[in-house]
Amino acid sequence: MKYSSLFFLLGLISCNSLACSFNGASVFEPTLQRWEQHPGPAQKDPKSSGEYWESVPTPIVTVSNISRASYKSGSSCNDAGLIELEVELPPTSTYDLSEFGIYFRVLSGKEPDMIFPDVPVRGEIRGKKIVFLFPWLDMVPSKQYPLDLVVDATLITNGLNIGKSVTFKIQQNNG
Repeated sequence: MKYSSLFFLLGLISCNSLACSFNGASVFEPTLQRWEQHPGPAQKDPKSSGEYWESVPTPIVTVSNISRASYKSGSSCNDAGLIELEVELPPTSTYDLSEFGIYFRVLSGKEPDMIFPDVPVRGEIRGKKIVFLFPWLDMVPSKQYPLDLVVDATLITNGLNIGKSVTFKIQQNNG
């Protein structure tokens, strides 16, 4: 009887951290198997100025959404900020998104919290894009400062081959 009362009382307590869940990035665990490169243009045409083996591509990153914490009562995840990124391969690449993990690194700017993990991650593949959700514990709106980050993104293969990085900006003003 006393345990059922305890569970009943716990059920009445509203706790945002229990209701809030983001599934937008998971840790990339390389298999360390040799990465199977695709033939480049020079294999198809020896007179081509292209590569013999296609390199790890440089990702194309788009900031698709930025939302800040509202702290409105009755709202799930009201204390979280959220950055949504979409990553694509160049149209000329013959590789598949599933072959890569992505390492994001903040080069400059003030992060309100550690938004990006310090390990390569995988996102959710949706068609020809990988979608990443990066939540962080944000401040109350009156204490939030604008986001102005310069971020670097690099593709990494299961064999730990690293591609060229791309630099992009995450900017969002208050209000």
